[in-house]
Amino acid sequence: MNKYESSVKTVYAPVERVYARLSDLNNIQPLKEKVDDPRFEELINSQVPADKRPTPEQFQKLRNNIRNLELTQDTLSGHIGPLGDITLRIVERAEPKLVKMELEGAPIQVTLWIQMLPNDENTSRLKVTIGAELNFFIRKMIESKLEKAPEGLAQVLSQLPY
Repeated sequence: MNKYESSVKTVYAPVERVYARLSDLNNIQPLKEKVDDPRFEELINSQVPADKRPTPEQFQKLRNNIRNLELTQDTLSGHIGPLGDITLRIVERAEPKLVKMELEGAPIQVTLWIQMLPNDENTSRLKVTIGAELNFFIRKMIESKLEKAPEGLAQVLSQLPY
């Protein structure tokens, strides 16, 4: 299994609140509700280099994908373009330090670990690791994206309101 890790991020909230938010996928519901807010596009554009920003058509597809997500405490499911129907399922929780998820329905096996540790009573540290079973050809096609994904996800998670 190939593993890709983020740097350690500081979260300005106690580890118990961070864990509570990230261990229940129903907490993504506010994102679905804000997808039509013009600030959504501004937020995405602020996180992406100018030459990689989505076109208006790509933003519309992203909005539609987010609107159609189905959420439970343990799963996030949706139709993701050419990949089809995919589910991200929480497979392990270790309060308050770990949420482990696996991707189901994808052509490759992917595992996501979100690790949290207390820094002090008001801040936490967070790290994201993605593990993927990749054959040589698929690794060559998507490895550059997988190398960047944990850092981007950790950055987003560290900035969420807890």
